Amino acid sequence: MIAIRYFQPAPALRAHVSSYYWFESSLPAFADLMRAELGQIRLVAAGAAVNEYGDGRLCSGHGAVLQGPTSAPVHYRANGRLALFGIGLLPRGWAELVGVPAGELADTAVDLAGVWPAASVARLLEAMANAGDDARRCALVDAVLGQRLADARDGNAWFTRLADAWLTDSANPDVDQLVGASGMSARSVERLCQRLYGAPPKLLARKYRALGAAVRLATGEAQGWADAAADAFYDQAHFIREFRAFTGLTPARFLAEAAPVTRLTILRRRQMPGLPRLALIA
Repeated sequence: MIAIRYFQPAPALRAHVSSYYWFESSLPAFADLMRAELGQIRLVAAGAAVNEYGDGRLCSGHGAVLQGPTSAPVHYRANGRLALFGIGLLPRGWAELVGVPAGELADTAVDLAGVWPAASVARLLEAMANAGDDARRCALVDAVLGQRLADARDGNAWFTRLADAWLTDSANPDVDQLVGASGMSARSVERLCQRLYGAPPKLLARKYRALGAAVRLATGEAQGWADAAADAFYDQAHFIREFRAFTGLTPARFLAEAAPVTRLTILRRRQMPGLPRLALIA
């Protein structure tokens, strides 16, 4: 059995955190294919999991895990029971709550205690283990993140607002439009995207173009590949190639057998009022 429940963070955190979620699997073995995503923190309450990246690297996940933003699908698996509390990080949240440039941790996962003070991470895990219900878990994480936010602010909130809108306002984001709207050089925009989003703007545009098509298919907003492509791809072959690069599946396989958590995540997030548009895609 697999269960996943989503929750909104405190209002003061909603420009930084896309959502919280509680995930639990009681299957003898669990495996999923996670599409390219935003960064997140996973507080593992029971069991352990492994991220397998496209180049064959394995990153084990137990305790408190910080996963950088990904630019390709990741295989996620566990043996035995797995229970965890997840914290989805928007780019502004990554900058102000994590602090390490996103590009340094893109497409990898590390122990959160190597980034935050180890003692505070240990206290957080202990408190999470003793929080018996969803309300207590959310309140605990609200308090921890709220305190961390009070201690660190990033001066590039204006850019994340601009870039988030650029990635979500069009089915085919144009890098020149982002550069022009920013008033900076192309090189400066690339540096900021690497630090805040974990990828250069051209890769971000490709990622969100493909993920937007996946969301349209998953929710039934698009009927068939041409509708999902929304004139953002050269032809069907280009669409299939890009779709697979960021979701791990062809459009036809995505519709027929989309990984269980991926499909459930897309549908559940759509039911959350006020969720940032970037989080509805990734």
